[in-house]
Amino acid sequence: MIGSREWMNINAGNLTFIEKIKFINQIIFPISLSYAKSKVKASAPSSLDIKTVQLPDSNIIKNAIATLEHTQNTAIINHSWRCLFWSIAIAAHKNWKYDIEELALACLLHDIALVDHKDEFSGCQCFTYESALRAEQLCEKHQYNEIKTANISNAICLHMNGILNEKDSNLTKEVLLLQKATSCDVIGTDLNLIGQNFQNQLLKQYPRENFNSQFKQLMQHEITKHPNSRAAVLQKLGMNIMISFSFFKE
Repeated sequence: MIGSREWMNINAGNLTFIEKIKFINQIIFPISLSYAKSKVKASAPSSLDIKTVQLPDSNIIKNAIATLEHTQNTAIINHSWRCLFWSIAIAAHKNWKYDIEELALACLLHDIALVDHKDEFSGCQCFTYESALRAEQLCEKHQYNEIKTANISNAICLHMNGILNEKDSNLTKEVLLLQKATSCDVIGTDLNLIGQNFQNQLLKQYPRENFNSQFKQLMQHEITKHPNSRAAVLQKLGMNIMISFSFFKE
C-alpha cells in the first residue's frame, strides 16, 4: 500500500510517476467529500471530558514526551497532543476499541522529523519515514513488543495519505485514528463528530500557536527537500487552500 511502512522499505518515500497518479485517484474524491462534511456543525453534544481521559504513564510514554519536547517547537508539540485527544474523541464517537499506549506513541512521535531532522536518516525521502524509524528506535530501547512497534511505525508512515479506508481490514484502529486525527487538526475533517465542549477544552489546553502558518512553512520545506513525496502531491491538490479555509483560523 502506498505510504505504508512496508512500501517505505522499497523507495524510502519517493513516489514514482505511476504511483503519483494512483495516489491522486485514490484520495481526491474521498478527501473532497470529507472536507465538505467538515463544514457541518458538530453533532449531538458528547459527554467526553478532556479531564477524565486517562493516559498511560509508562516509561516509554515519558520518553516519547521528552523526545517531542526536545524539538522545542510549541506549534508541533501542541499539534501532537491535540491529535491524541482528537483521536480519542473520534474513537469514542465511532465506538472503536484501540490500544491507548500505541495510539499515544504514534501521535506524539508522528511529526518529530518534520521539526528535528537527524542527519543519520538523510536517506529518507519523506519525513514520516524518518519519524517512523526513530519511533522504532525508541521502542527497541524499551524492548517494546515487536508487533505493537510495527503498528506504531505503520501508523506514522500512513498518516500523510490524506485519507484511509475505514473498511480496509488490513488497517488497525490506531492507524486509522492517527490519520483521522492529523487531518482533523490540519484541515478540520471529522471535527463535526466531536462535541463543542470537548473542542473548546482541548484548544484551551493546547492552543494552536499559529499552527496553520507554521505547518505550511514546514510542509514547504519538506516539499523542497522531497519533491516526489506525498506532501508534494497533497500540496498540488490544494492542501494549503484547505488549511486556509478550515474551521481553524490559526
